[in-house]
Amino acid sequence: MAIYHLSMQIISRSKGQSAVAAAAYRSGEKLHDERTDEQKFYARNVKPEIMILTPSHAPEWTKDRNRLWNEVEKVEKRKDSQLARELNIALPIELNHSQQKELVQSFAQNEFVQKGMVADIAIHRDDANNPHGHIMLTMRNLDQDGFGKKNRDWNANFANAKENNRGYVKNSEGCLSIREQWANYANKALEQAQVNERITHLSHEKRGLETLPMVHLGHVAHDMEKKGKKSDRGQINRERQDYNKAVIDLQAYRQQKEEHLKKMKEKEKQFSFSTDIEKTYIQKAASLVGQKVITLEDITARHEELRKMSDRHDPIERHFHIQQQQFLNVSNYYDRVRDLELEIGQNEEKVEELKKSLNPFKLKENNMMKRRYLDKISDLESNKSNYESSIQKYKESLRFSSEEEFYERYTEFSQQKENRLHQIKYEKQQIQVETKALLQAEEAIKIAKIREVSSHYPDLKTAGKYLSYENALKLEKHIDIAKKTPVTLDVIEKAIKNQEDDLYKLKKDLKIFQTEKDHLNKIKNQVTSLEKTEKELDKLSKNSGEAAKRLVSKKARQHYEELQHEANHYRDNLKEKGYKGLDDLNKRQDEIRGLEQHVIPTIEKDIKVKEHVKETISGIFDAIQQANRNEQQAQQKHQLRTFRSSSINRAKDQGHDFSR
Repeated sequence: MAIYHLSMQIISRSKGQSAVAAAAYRSGEKLHDERTDEQKFYARNVKPEIMILTPSHAPEWTKDRNRLWNEVEKVEKRKDSQLARELNIALPIELNHSQQKELVQSFAQNEFVQKGMVADIAIHRDDANNPHGHIMLTMRNLDQDGFGKKNRDWNANFANAKENNRGYVKNSEGCLSIREQWANYANKALEQAQVNERITHLSHEKRGLETLPMVHLGHVAHDMEKKGKKSDRGQINRERQDYNKAVIDLQAYRQQKEEHLKKMKEKEKQFSFSTDIEKTYIQKAASLVGQKVITLEDITARHEELRKMSDRHDPIERHFHIQQQQFLNVSNYYDRVRDLELEIGQNEEKVEELKKSLNPFKLKENNMMKRRYLDKISDLESNKSNYESSIQKYKESLRFSSEEEFYERYTEFSQQKENRLHQIKYEKQQIQVETKALLQAEEAIKIAKIREVSSHYPDLKTAGKYLSYENALKLEKHIDIAKKTPVTLDVIEKAIKNQEDDLYKLKKDLKIFQTEKDHLNKIKNQVTSLEKTEKELDKLSKNSGEAAKRLVSKKARQHYEELQHEANHYRDNLKEKGYKGLDDLNKRQDEIRGLEQHVIPTIEKDIKVKEHVKETISGIFDAIQQANRNEQQAQQKHQLRTFRSSSINRAKDQGHDFSR
């Protein structure tokens, strides 16, 4: 499963560390430390996947690992200098190599490189079950001339980010911690890969878990455990695993106990609204499924189990029927072979008799008869061969090699078939009995629920038994309201009317706002058109050449007059629409924008709430009204039956003969 691990550290000279050595160890490359004049190389069985990500303004040499970290060493002069910051992150094993690489790249690029850091990344896959990435980050501002001052905002709270949950960004309200950011990136990658696993940066305590988290082994402890040697960290994990197992068992017991108490309360409620016969139905169904308490969910699950059992019967019966037919076919073939052998023998005897005949006068006739018998024998032999071929086809599927073995297999099969079909018949009877009991219990539970719900609604005092189970479930959601206030049809109708009135007012306000907005938009468009026309008129008026042109050109004069007419038309329209000037228009538009930003969203939200409330109340009203209508229809049918019965009885008393 996907695990969460992110640890952070500062690589520092005060700890005896070197940025070049650290980069060599993580990358698996041979690097030369210019400060100590030493070659740094750490051999690895599995070559790490390495890359360097640089900001867009970084010089080209930053992509050279050897020069990059030697430049870092050069610029740091103090004996306790902080050389680099590093993240160690566990990669989800559910992702393939390319997906893991893309995940680390996007995380480093967006969270560090875009802020000006150089990221040296190495992905280690020495252990297939523990793929992880190392991200080494520079700590100083960078330009074409090299490293400048340290960026203190990057440094702030980085090393102890795990404790204060702030991450490396200083004084940024609402910023995500670096730990949470990694969880978000990883979870997004898992989602894109269509993997259901998710990770979280939160501790077990903050997630409300009673179990203890495992500690990260690290490569030293991991290697020790792999070789069969116990490490301190491995021992901690083993102890925590034992503890967690006990906690999980305890949690399972608590959950079972809570579920049992919940079911007992449900049973108590059921029985308080059930008749004695209905209680019997419920208890019988509970005993059939091996429980003290049964719910509709249990009944549905058992129905599904019975359906699957029933579905298994048909293929078995078909299989026996097919095999029975095959055995019958082979038995018939053997019978035919025996009959043919007998007939062949009889014809051969007749041929032998004809051979013994010495009458010379019947020689020709005997030869003809002999030929006929021989032809018949040939035909019989051919038929026999066909039947034997048919028998041969069944030998493998029915598992026999001789006639004697066949009849032994046939006897075994017949006995097996009789036993299995008898068992299936018994199972079918049991399924029918259990299905009937489950249906009776299901009906009893639903009726109890209907009675329980009806008891909270005055209008369902007599009509409750005509309430459908689906409507009862709808009304059950609002029992808390019914307990506080008597929910009658009159009350509900008034509530629906109030919601409709409120909705009408809110929608009216919304329509008025939209009308005013459209009105101002039209005025704005006309003001824009007027300004454009006036600008063109002003240009034509001030141009002496255009003025002279109008004196001699009818077309130019006509165009100028059309512009004047158009401008007057816009002014008249704006006057009719109440336009008082550009300042007034801007003021009204600012008001509209303010309403649109602060008031309209509230109105739209209120409309949605009111519509939901109205829909809910209407659902209650419809459910109760439907039950009342069903009650009235039942009463009318009863009255009609009573009327017919009394009419027939009166007619009989008056002597009418109904037999004719």
